[in-house]
Amino acid sequence: MHRNTPATAALLLACLLGLAGFLFYKWAPSPEMAELLVVDAIVQLREEMRPARPDGSPRVIVLALDGVGAREFQDAVSRGGMPQVSALLGDELEGEQGLYAHGVAPNGVWSILPSTTFAAWTAVYTGAGVAESGVSGNEWFDRESMEFVAPAPVSVTEHDDALRVFADDLMHRWMAVPTVFEQANVRSYVTLAAQYRGADLLVRPDNETFADLVTSFAGGAVSGETDRDTYSALDENAINRTLEAIEEHGLADLQVVYFPGVDLYTHVAESSIPDQHSYLTDVVDPAIGRLLEEYRFRSALESTYVLLVSDHGHTPVLADERHALGTGDEGEAADVLDALGFRVRPFELDTEDGAYQAVLAYQGALAYVHLADRSTCPGVEDHCDWPAPPRFEEDVMQAVRAFDEANRTGAHAWKLEGAIDLIFAREPRGVDPSGPFQVWDGEELVPVDTYLAANPRPDLVNLEERLETLGVGRYGHRSGDIMLLSRYREEDSLEDRYYFSALYRSWHGSPSRQDSEILFALARSASTGPELRSQMHDAIGETPSQLDVTPLILELLGR
Repeated sequence: MHRNTPATAALLLACLLGLAGFLFYKWAPSPEMAELLVVDAIVQLREEMRPARPDGSPRVIVLALDGVGAREFQDAVSRGGMPQVSALLGDELEGEQGLYAHGVAPNGVWSILPSTTFAAWTAVYTGAGVAESGVSGNEWFDRESMEFVAPAPVSVTEHDDALRVFADDLMHRWMAVPTVFEQANVRSYVTLAAQYRGADLLVRPDNETFADLVTSFAGGAVSGETDRDTYSALDENAINRTLEAIEEHGLADLQVVYFPGVDLYTHVAESSIPDQHSYLTDVVDPAIGRLLEEYRFRSALESTYVLLVSDHGHTPVLADERHALGTGDEGEAADVLDALGFRVRPFELDTEDGAYQAVLAYQGALAYVHLADRSTCPGVEDHCDWPAPPRFEEDVMQAVRAFDEANRTGAHAWKLEGAIDLIFAREPRGVDPSGPFQVWDGEELVPVDTYLAANPRPDLVNLEERLETLGVGRYGHRSGDIMLLSRYREEDSLEDRYYFSALYRSWHGSPSRQDSEILFALARSASTGPELRSQMHDAIGETPSQLDVTPLILELLGR
């Protein structure tokens, strides 16, 4: 076969956003890596930072907890496992679930699709979904430029794009919409997040911590030997650097602090969800307490809004070759396309082989399948016209039927038998604004609402709406002509869950409740919970989503 075997560690660092720039494949630093490792931890992004607003103006702290689902957060708070956060929120009001003396944490706040790190955090910091923002996942293919982009590599081994997140502002090139920092136009500090365009100051990771972190990944998900101290040092040092920045430059009007360690640890921990609970208690909550104490010391905490938010949750899976559908073995998705005569792009970030007719990009529970019009490139060395759409019957539907057969019988790809939940596809439009995905019902493509009426799936929350945000729009083509959802249901046993990536102990990316219900909590010492709830409803309505984080921040800042 023409495929490479992805590094087991590649996806762990996928969720590290800008921190993924420190990913090693063979754990040996390249010259570019070595250069990046010696940069300053605290970087002033503007020659002159914007002046802080006058005392009395509202401030906002965003505490970004990667991979922490709503239920995991609520469990930790309710059982007393996050005393610093609990003290900030105050007591839960009797008979009012999610309403506290000084905070509000509504249920049913959903992530975008896919519920993966880069797409979801871009939605948080811009208010735009995939088809509008242009960031369609942890990796994606762009038909216009024929570039494969992997700021968080899943199916490829190379970490060049991960490096470019910081070295060349990679995300700023691909984000087609303004960030909250650009929209708010106030003094803004960002710790460890990749979507920092428009901020005044950036806190990057501690060099020594990252040297330890990347070398610890080599066998974590396989051997089970996971050193939590490595991940906790990452988050603790992030707070140390943030406090140093505040000491040197004063408080920001908008302060973002990103905690990636909890997500990375959850991916590899022996008992992913229980171990995440202990990590929240032992690492994240004390770190949050240190930041809040600094604001309290500066007499600023009482009037500061504190927004806690996450990008996705986690669903436990088995770390073995049978359930990991994207690790380069025989019997996987590329084999279906091979059998149809498609020349599949090698699983490489940059390839010298430009004569491919199909491209796969993985998002955990989802796989994007991009197809070319093969009539434009029949010869083995012909380059396809990728900006043009593929043919619907001869290219798209032929592949849909083949994936369906593989799911039913294992034909051409034995590992896919029983491993695909749903197949989505649509009328191709090339690089023109894309139309909505439809669902294959075993005989034909049908609208999502029609399919769900005949086959109710309450486990796939807000599926039609979230698919539209993913696929309908200027950059909707980056989510593929076909999209495969692996069998991944929360009600299934671990033995019946599958995912497109290397081996891990938990994953995400799906429209399931476990993956998609995110942490979304607002607190302020000077306000009551009912006041904050009313303020939130006035700003973004009574049913907020991940797309409402930026609008809420702008409203809280009075912008």
